[in-house]
Formats: sequence, structure tokens, C-alpha cells
Amino acid sequence: MNRSLCVFLFLVLGAHAQPTSSVYSTANRPRALALIGDRYHSPVYIRDGLIQAFVRENIPVTFIEEVSQLSAASLGDYQLLVILRDGMNWPQGYGKPHVKWMTDEQQKAIWDFVERGGGFLALHNSQGLYPPGGLYYKLFGGDYGGHPEPYVFTIRVENRDHPVTAGIEDFEIFDEQHMVKYYLDREHLLLRSMARNNAAAAAGWWRELGQGRFVYLSPGHTPEALNHPMMQRLIRNSANWLLRLK
Repeated sequence: MNRSLCVFLFLVLGAHAQPTSSVYSTANRPRALALIGDRYHSPVYIRDGLIQAFVRENIPVTFIEEVSQLSAASLGDYQLLVILRDGMNWPQGYGKPHVKWMTDEQQKAIWDFVERGGGFLALHNSQGLYPPGGLYYKLFGGDYGGHPEPYVFTIRVENRDHPVTAGIEDFEIFDEQHMVKYYLDREHLLLRSMARNNAAAAAGWWRELGQGRFVYLSPGHTPEALNHPMMQRLIRNSANWLLRLK
């Protein structure tokens, strides 16, 4: 074998032998806890949609549906909290009055988790129907504003300079357009939803609290929305920014 061919093979094989991404270079990976699923949102499609994004970033994730499992003790084992579910439980069955499940202790646990350096990725209806006036909404920076039936609308990027929106272009989705009440300033706004009738609302934002970070993204009611390539990229970008990985 001549020398030129040897050099060529060494370069090609050596390149393939290198890790394809730094996310696979260490076993010391941060861990995520995801609370998912409610009356109107199946945990199956949520799990299947979220796992794609987390696997691609090599972030181990534990999924739970039982709200009582969210506590200061359980959060102590994780670096990232993800919630995609509303604040309602139906102990007497659907059709009967609902209760707001999140306790004051759970609100404080989330607040302390973020303030001490944890990341919190809140998705879709995680701003909906939680106890008013508590630490949860104080951390959130927004509140539930209702929504029409699902239809096609546009997610428009408002801030292209933030790491969460890196590589994101405006995109159309079929989803619930949550008319979120947004309380932060324009600096923290990342995304806006725009309906074809010009109805608009904040659709994504970031903030920092103490040593930790928070991101909210409104899409996620339909599998089409959660699995949209731009939404998958937003989730991956958010996880990396929240965990200070990139």
C-alpha cells in the first residue's frame, strides 16, 4: 500500500473514530424530571415527543404522572424540571368540580430548586389553572389566558439572538393558541403566536432567578406541534441553555 493511500485511510478512519458530538464524551450527564399528562393531554404522546429531544442531547429523563411525586426531595436528584400538564385534578371524577393540586410546599420546592441553580422548562399548559397568587406564578412571569379550539397559526421568533432560538425560523403549527398573560418585559420575550385573524400572544420567554434559569414554550397540545422540527429544536436549545451545557 503506497504512502498516500495510508495517509488517506488514516485521516478517514481517524475522523470516524472521533465522537460525533461532545454530548457523548462523558457519562457525567445532568438529569431531567418531567411531570406530564392530564385529562386533556395524554402522557403517551408527550413522552414520545419529549424523549426525542432529550435523547439527542444525551440527557437522561424520568417521566412521572403522579403529582405527589413532585417535591423538594425528588427534585434533589435532578438538575432540570420539565412540566407539561395543567394544575387541575379530578378526585371525584370528570364532570365533577376539579381541585388545584399544587400545594404551597410544592410551589416553594420549585422556587427553591430554580433559585439554587436548577433549570425549569415549562411547556404548553403548564401555565394553566394553578393556585393564584403563589410562588409558582411569581416564578413563571405569566398566567393562563384561555385558548380557542386548535387551528393553524404561526410561531414567530421575536428574539433571534438568544441561545434558545438559535437556528429557529418562523413556523406554522396546528395547535391550541394559548392566549397567555405575559408579565415580563420585552427583553425576555422569545416567541409570539400569530393567528390568521391577527390574534396574538406571547409564546415563549426566558428569565433567571437566583442561580437558576426558566424557559416557557407554549406549543404542545397536539403531537404535530410537539414533534415539529422547530419545536424539537426549541426544546433541545432550551435544555442546553437551562443546564448551561452550551
